[in-house]
Amino acid sequence: MFKARMRFSKTDEAAYISHLDLMHCMQRIITRAQLPVWYTEGFNQHIYVSIALPLSTGYSGEWEFLDFNCTAEEIPADAVERMNAVCPSGISVQEIYSIENGKGRKVRDIAYSKFEITWEFDNGVPADFCEKVEALFARKEIRIMKKSKRGEKEVNIREYIRGFALEPDTDCVRCYAILGAGNNNLSPEYLTKTLIRELPELEPDGANYHHLMTYDAELNEFR
Repeated sequence: MFKARMRFSKTDEAAYISHLDLMHCMQRIITRAQLPVWYTEGFNQHIYVSIALPLSTGYSGEWEFLDFNCTAEEIPADAVERMNAVCPSGISVQEIYSIENGKGRKVRDIAYSKFEITWEFDNGVPADFCEKVEALFARKEIRIMKKSKRGEKEVNIREYIRGFALEPDTDCVRCYAILGAGNNNLSPEYLTKTLIRELPELEPDGANYHHLMTYDAELNEFR
């Protein structure tokens, strides 16, 4: 038995699957694909899976990871094809590989995530939106109340932002932000909340969040 990792995407209607339901969904997909996986013992046996950096309900993502224990000597050559043949709409598997003997990073090595935030405007993008928003997030200090498992505390979110770029379109602006993840997680929703608080006249009519990539502390691609 060895540890394996699956990289998958969660888009379109699948973005609205909760984390718990996604776990159950992936377990059913693995069962239907007849992959050689380890089941927990006891009365209620089930496939043990672990998803790194679970996305909030409503978020889509294309760089998601699920770890599981494989009971065969190696991953079946057609494992990805078998998985995708039984995946529901919006779920797609890109690759499955062993993470034993240094072939995969530990989840604790995750330090940053890259998000695409789409700010939507019903009446077109305000003329000075990009200039004002770039100036806002270029400040050395932007203090907010950040929620955590231990409660709320005031933090400077500039310390959590590693990259920030805007791409304007006719009726939306796409923001590409590299934000702290893991132990120093910063939800991309805090960028929207900060924008509304500091520049209320530029409040967008809607916001969508898409996870693009995961990195380690040196911004190397996490695998």
